[in-house]
Amino acid sequence: MTVPMNRYLRPVLLITCATLTLIGCGSKETKEALQKASALEDQKQYQDANDVLIDALRTREAKISANLGTPNDRKEMEALTKKVQSDSEILKMERAQIPIYLSMEPQRADLASAVYTDILVGSPGESLVFDTLQSKDPKMRSGAARILGLTGKTDALDPLIQTTKDSDQDVRRAAVAALGSIKDPKAVPPLIDALKDSYWFVRSEAANALGRQKDARAIKPLLDVVTDSDSTVENSAENSLVLLASIPGTPADEFALHLNDTNPKLATISGACLAILKDPRAIPVLLKLADSNNPQMRLHAVKSLGDMGNPMVLPKLRQTLKDPDGNVRGWSIIALGKLRDQASVPDLKAIEADAKESPDIRAAATASLQYITGQANAATSPAPNHP
Repeated sequence: MTVPMNRYLRPVLLITCATLTLIGCGSKETKEALQKASALEDQKQYQDANDVLIDALRTREAKISANLGTPNDRKEMEALTKKVQSDSEILKMERAQIPIYLSMEPQRADLASAVYTDILVGSPGESLVFDTLQSKDPKMRSGAARILGLTGKTDALDPLIQTTKDSDQDVRRAAVAALGSIKDPKAVPPLIDALKDSYWFVRSEAANALGRQKDARAIKPLLDVVTDSDSTVENSAENSLVLLASIPGTPADEFALHLNDTNPKLATISGACLAILKDPRAIPVLLKLADSNNPQMRLHAVKSLGDMGNPMVLPKLRQTLKDPDGNVRGWSIIALGKLRDQASVPDLKAIEADAKESPDIRAAATASLQYITGQANAATSPAPNHP
C-alpha cells in the first residue's frame, strides 16, 4: 500500500511485505544523521542538510511501521501514526529541521511551521520555537515569529507581544504580522501600539492586522494613521477602515467626528466608511468632495456616493458623468446603474455609442443600462473595469 507524502515533505512509509529486511535506525543512526546534517548546516548547505534528515526520517518511520505490522483498520492506522509522531528519534530530527528551514534563502517558515505542528502532536508543550524567539540571530527570531503566526495558537500571544518590541525592525515586523494572524481581542492593544513604530513596514503590518481583527477599538487609531508620512501605511489604514466599516454593527460616530476634518484624506475616508454604513451624515461632505480640484478626491467621493444607495445623490452623479477624469466618469456610470436612475438613460446611451470613449467606459455604460432597464439582475450589476 502506498501512502502519499504528508505535509511535512516526508512520506510515512507503511511496509506491507513481511519479508522486507530493514536496516536498523535507532539512536546511533539518528545521531549520525544529526551530525551529518549539522556539518552541512555549518557549511550553509541547508537543502543537503535537510535531505539527510528526510532520508533518516523515512528510514526511521519504515522501521516503526515494520515493527508494528501492517494496519488492518482505522484504529490500527491511528495507533501507528501516534507511534511515529511521538517517537523520540523522529522528534530529534524534526527539531533539527526547524533551524535549517529558517536558515534557507528564501526562508521557509511555512515548512518549519508544518514540522512544528507535527512536533506538537508528538510532544505537547514543545518550547523549541518559543526558545528561538530568544536567539541572538534576528533572522532566527523573525522566523520563529512567523512560525507562531502560522500555527495561530493563542499561547503564542504573550511571547509575540513581547517580540513586537524587539530591537530589530524586521523581527518586529514579523511579530506584528504573526500577532495579527491570531484572532484574539488581546492582540488589539499591542497592534495599536505598533502603529507608532519607527519602521514604516511595521506600521503597515499593524494597520493590515487591525483590519483582520475586526475590532472597533482600532477605528480611531487607524484614522490617525490615515495621515501617516508613508503612503503604504496610509493605504493599509484606509483598507482596514473600509473592512471595519463593512462589519454589521460597526459604530459610525467616530467616522462622523472626522467628516469636516481639515485634512481632506481624513474627511474622505471617513465619508467613505459612513457611506458603506449607509449613514446619511456622509452625504453633504461627499457632495462637496465630488467638486474637489483633486481627481483622486473626486473619485473617492463618487465611489462613496454610489455606495450610499440614496437617491439624494443622483443629481451630483449625473454631473460627474461629464467629469474630465475617465475614472471618475466610469464610477459615476457604475453608481447610476446601481441606483437604477432612469433619468440618466439618455446620457448613458450617448456614452455607450461614443467611439471616442474607452472600451471600458462604454462597457460600463452598457452594463448600467442593462441593469437600469431590468435586462440584468443584481448579480451582474456593473463592476469597474478600470482602477
